[in-house]
Amino acid sequence: MLLCNPFGEEAARAHRIYRVLATALERAGYASLRFDLSGTGDSAGDSELCTIEQWLVDLTRAAAELRAVSGAPRVAVLGLRLGGTLAALAAARGELRPRHLLLWDPVVSGAAYLRELSEQHRHYLREEMGEAGWDESSWRLTPEGFPREALGTPISASLAAQLAAIDLTAVTPTAELTTVVNTGRSAELDKLAQHLGSRPTTRWISMAGSAAWNSDAALNAATVPMDIVQALVSRIEETIP
Repeated sequence: MLLCNPFGEEAARAHRIYRVLATALERAGYASLRFDLSGTGDSAGDSELCTIEQWLVDLTRAAAELRAVSGAPRVAVLGLRLGGTLAALAAARGELRPRHLLLWDPVVSGAAYLRELSEQHRHYLREEMGEAGWDESSWRLTPEGFPREALGTPISASLAAQLAAIDLTAVTPTAELTTVVNTGRSAELDKLAQHLGSRPTTRWISMAGSAAWNSDAALNAATVPMDIVQALVSRIEETIP
């Protein structure tokens, strides 16, 4: 199982989730590999020079490494948030061709995702600085209205433009099986459901009410939604015995 990181603060919050998931997969008899995208985490590269294209190359190379060390001819790929989006994009280009593609709350619209990141960062600054110290004019946006930073993670104008162009409803991943785990409803996810839902090889799993690992209250709390971890492992056991 290849585990694809989300972006920025979400990657930090997901670190323990992936560790717990990898341990559960190991106990079930499945090898797994988590990696850091170029310019993030412990990987080499300048965070100001990150590109979607390079991240797709990273993902494809990581899958090849997992196949090489495990001896498996094909691998399953799981991605959380933007990690799921990147996995779907790589699969749509035919460079990944996973046996099973699992998308956990994937980013469907890059433009909506940027707005979400921008609002999260703005809310954080207002909370930290207080109303008296907050200056709306200090809010850093590109001329296109994209955020330059999201909770400590820089976003170059180039990367923002690439993110804004993402639309999962415009691509069709190539995978034997696709599973989408969603923890909440959104217009974007509804569109993705319409796009993928009619395919007999696609399964949707609703986990509404699961532990909110990505909420402000969960910041620095290393929240692990065990019900989703267990559902993912069960789905893998069901499809790849």
